[in-house]
Amino acid sequence: MKFFLLLLFLGFFSNASARQPEPVVQLQVRVLPETHAFTCRYTLTVPANDTATTLALHLDRRFRIERVQAPRARQQRVARVYYPFFADTVQCVQVRYAARSHHARRITLTYSGVLTEKFFTAQVIELSGHTGWLPFRPRREYEPVRYALDVRTPPGYQVQSTTAPPRHGPGRWTFRGRTSAIEITALVGPHFARAQARARPLVGVAKAGPALVRADSMLLRQAAGIIGFYNRTIGRQDSIKGFTVFLPGTNRDAFGLLANATVITYSEFNAADRGDLLILAHEISHKWWGYGSVHDENDWLNEAFATYSSLLYLQARGDTAGYRAELAKRAATIAGTPPLLGFDRTKYDYPMYRRVIYNKGTMILAALHARLGTTRFVEVLAATAARQVSTTTAFLDVVAQTAGPDTRAWLLAELQR
Repeated sequence: MKFFLLLLFLGFFSNASARQPEPVVQLQVRVLPETHAFTCRYTLTVPANDTATTLALHLDRRFRIERVQAPRARQQRVARVYYPFFADTVQCVQVRYAARSHHARRITLTYSGVLTEKFFTAQVIELSGHTGWLPFRPRREYEPVRYALDVRTPPGYQVQSTTAPPRHGPGRWTFRGRTSAIEITALVGPHFARAQARARPLVGVAKAGPALVRADSMLLRQAAGIIGFYNRTIGRQDSIKGFTVFLPGTNRDAFGLLANATVITYSEFNAADRGDLLILAHEISHKWWGYGSVHDENDWLNEAFATYSSLLYLQARGDTAGYRAELAKRAATIAGTPPLLGFDRTKYDYPMYRRVIYNKGTMILAALHARLGTTRFVEVLAATAARQVSTTTAFLDVVAQTAGPDTRAWLLAELQR
């Protein structure tokens, strides 16, 4: 693929945190907006501390795999497998090694595809966490990765991502950052309208299309207010310094990213409305609440925590009646639900999943808030966010350390109820 340009990564990850080494992803992508098509060369480097003898990558079955490269692999194959989380089949690239390795291993996939109409308009091509355009390790869709992204486009197109490009030129844009495995984002379009709040933290809006409208300016002001509140509370140990709200206009859903950004695709979004404001606050909070597994009970660390964070913002801005009304709506749905601890989403339908993970989890947090009071409760949330807690057991440990063993025992009983 002659259009690919080999990226140099010397020193790129030298500023990695002291946590366990994370997978590294390198992507070279060519986007053809007129046909809504793309070609991607995706390289995953697995750190040496991952000693599994078999590595697998899942990829959307709509895309055409052109080549698989895995140096030092003993065997590799591509097969269709059923993936319960999607309730659909995916392509599974499986690579086997002769023995446990104590060295980093690398897998490269070259593949191409055409996006469905949900992910493009005349103004934008959306490559995002909900597009399904990236491979991922089974049950690890949201594991943090460090990445470098090189995007090629025809002349006259711009590319927006969750970080500023360290360099770009006609038809080429490069980005670097850290986010979840499937959340590496590139929005490609002929023009993006941008605005930024004047006060810190630096909060901006990037909209596919020629101009921002009054509702977009309102959204920007509300996002800045939400982030300011979160920085004083749940994010006080890990605050946001810069944040972007992307508005692709693909009119589908909204979702937050670990990479200090959120994507609001709705064509009509009114942040002055309580419902839309709660969506915005919920998605922004996923900057902190995105480390729990989505396959088991630990998903409440993502969704219940994001839901209750949005309600805390509602309360803090003076809408106490709204806070109480939203809690009451959720409380009315949880009678007869199974315990949150040990909840197996594969045994229930989607409405029950929402009642347990979102609503019951939210009510448990509200009860913990009532037990501890606001000051101590916010300390628990801030410590949980700063440690990037990913399991309920680890959250119980934070509660014990911050609020004492009696509160841990009480919370465990609530989770088992």
